[in-house]
Formats: sequence, structure tokens, C-alpha cells
Amino acid sequence: MSYRVKIAIQRKPAGKPGWPNINFDYEKEFNRIYPILREGNPDAQLDVCWYTAASQAEADWEKDKEIYDGVLVLLMTNWVRVDQFYLEKAKEGFPVIVADVPYCGSGSILTGTSAIVREQKLPVPVLATRNYRRIAEAVRLFGVLKRMKTARVLVVNNNPDMAVQKAAEERWGVTFINRTSADLMKKFGEVDPAKARATADRWEKEALGILEPSDADILESAQLYHAIMAMKEETRVDALTIDCLQLSYNGIYDESRHMYPCLSYYQMGNDGEIGICEADVNSTISAMLTRYTTGRPGYVSDPVVDTCAGQITYAHCVACRKVFGENDPRTCQYYLRSHAEDNMGASVQIVFPSGEDLTTINIDHVEGVACIHSSRSEGNAFIEGGCRSKLVARAEAGNLLENWLPMWHRVTVFGEYRSQFLELFRMKGLKAVSYTHLTLPTT
Repeated sequence: MSYRVKIAIQRKPAGKPGWPNINFDYEKEFNRIYPILREGNPDAQLDVCWYTAASQAEADWEKDKEIYDGVLVLLMTNWVRVDQFYLEKAKEGFPVIVADVPYCGSGSILTGTSAIVREQKLPVPVLATRNYRRIAEAVRLFGVLKRMKTARVLVVNNNPDMAVQKAAEERWGVTFINRTSADLMKKFGEVDPAKARATADRWEKEALGILEPSDADILESAQLYHAIMAMKEETRVDALTIDCLQLSYNGIYDESRHMYPCLSYYQMGNDGEIGICEADVNSTISAMLTRYTTGRPGYVSDPVVDTCAGQITYAHCVACRKVFGENDPRTCQYYLRSHAEDNMGASVQIVFPSGEDLTTINIDHVEGVACIHSSRSEGNAFIEGGCRSKLVARAEAGNLLENWLPMWHRVTVFGEYRSQFLELFRMKGLKAVSYTHLTLPTT
């Protein structure tokens, strides 16, 4: 999705002394910055405006607020107060990011912007760095916010949690579409058997091994996958989540089927789609933010903490093999397994890579709180307790245990994205907690 961003640059007129120095070559410095912003935001239209007075920004405001998805204020000198003008607009809900180019606007951001944002609790990320890629990553968040505003989420649940849906809709603008198990089973019955057979054959062929499930279990999962995709296409949604455990445990599916969408979500993750288990709206939103922010899939899990080992294990019966994104050639191997808790149906066990930085988040929309922590993958736990896929990671486990929010699920992405998520949380007024920065030697 394309988005349009205004880059409002604060500068001094020619001949006027001040930081960086009199007659500083602003254009030369900006020409180092702009290509990096452009590269990091290929879907964005970036419009550049040079301001020597806040009144100039004010004169453009009525037009700007109708056409831009956000404003990046770039401080390339001090005391012009363009940043303070846009901070006022951020109070009204307009997305704003302020960035200082060190030795240029440092006085303004330290004595003005930072203090105002902190004291007034404004939803404005503040950056100060010559690592211009970091600024480009922040600008990308304008596109994430725009995409969330137009996103649609399918929830298959006979008793949906409307309080969570309402809170998520109010914060992000997401639209929820609710359907029942009967709706899903209708699609299930309409699936072309040949399509299901071809999908099941591919899953079986590509797997390292097939342990518990029968061919009939895998074929049933393939049929469910095509039913889910037909429902997704019909409802025109960007993500979906199904109350899979309750539907299976309580015999709600037709003929009391014990089938799980684990392999459906596995395939969706490989293809750049978003499917989340257990009708978990909080994790679905978190997975959408992960995908839109990083371009990589979010792995939803039930974490297990071991404080003596300094480890956390992210365990679930679903994951995908394209953990670095659907277009990355690196691919995980996998086994076809049963669903662990009842040893029925078919699921997947991914063999995750070790030595990779991980970022983990989730959001409690009713409480308005987001959690985040870092870890580093150390391989896999091949034990029978808990769910099938078990990503083991080094973490500040004691800190996590003491500060854990009362939600079990977490959404993990391969890569270091703490800064982007914290900036996104700030822009949407979420309080971030359980923020642990893993301290490990560089490998």
C-alpha cells in the first residue's frame, strides 16, 4: 500500500549564524539522507519542504493534513520551532516523527522537543542519529498505520470477544468480520477434492518426516486450508483467526471432527499471509503489525520460561518455514505431527535456526498495554511436553518472569526490531512494559 509523507526540514536562511554553522550546505547533507529514506520506503511518496520559520509550516497545514499520512520533521538547525508546531498537531492525532541530524538541530531536540514530548506524553517518536537507516525505518511506520486503518480481519468464533474487537478497532481503525463454525464447514464441504489432494501431497513430500498423523489427517487439513482461503477471499480480509481449540475440543465441527488449522497457518505464513490460532484478536493485531513493520511473519506461541537456564521457549503447534520472509531463500525444515495436546489431527513442527536475534511483542488492547522483549535463538527443544514447534532462545528470563503481563501468547519475529515497535507503540498511545534488552556478546 502506498503512503505519502511530508519531510519538513528546519533550516536557517543564508547569512544567519547558528548551528551547524553560517551558510551551512543543507542540501548537500540532505542529499546523503534522502536516498536512504527513499530506499527504506519504496512504497512512499516523499515530499520535501524547507522551512526557515514555523509560520511557513502553519500556512501549509490545512492542505497538508488532507493529503499526508504523516510528517517527518528533520531538524537541521536550532530554534526555528517547526518541530513544536507539528507537536501541537500530533495532539490532534496526526502522525508525526521528529529526527535530529547531530550537530545540526541538537539544541532544539534536547531542550525543546524531547522535554515537550515527555512532559505532555505526546505520541511522537524522537530520534537523533547519523544512522539515517534508523530514520528511514521510523518513516515506514506511517505506512504501517495507514495499512492498519484499512485492514479487515476475519474472526471465526461462535462466541467472539467483542470487547477486544472494539478496543482494537478504536486504536487502529481495523474492521472485524465475524463468522461461525457453520460458515467454515459450509466452505469445507465445497472444496475441490483434487485441490486438497495436491496440497496434502506437497506437504508430505516437502516434510523431513511424518510422525503421528495419517494421510487422511493431512488430507483433511488440506481441505480445511482451501476452505479457509475461500472464506478469506469471500470476506476480502487481510488476516484471520479461528477459535480452533474450542471447535475441536468440544466437537463443534460437523461430525465432531478434531481438525486443526495449523497447516493452514503454516502455508499462509510461507506465502506472506496472516493466519492466527485460537481466535486471538490481540495476537492477530500483533502479527499484522509484525508483518507490516518487518516484512517477516510473526510466530505466535505459548512461551515457557526457565530462569536457571536463562532461556525462553516459544512453543506452539504452528509456525512457518519462511521465518525470514516469503522472498528470502533461507527455509526451515519441518515434520508433520499431530496436534500435541490431544494427539489428533495434523500440525507442524518447525526446525528453527540458531544464533538469530529475536523480537517478541503482544498487545492487550482492552488495557492499552504492549509488551516487548529481546532474545536470541539457540535451536529447538525436541521433547514431548507442550506444543510441537519449540523455538529455544537465550533471554533475561528472570526479568521476563517478574514482569510478565497476564497474557500467555506472544508474537516473535526473527530480527532486531525493538526500536520500531517501541516507536509504533508510542504513536498509538500504548504503554510498553516488560521491555528487556538482552545483553549478549556479539557473534
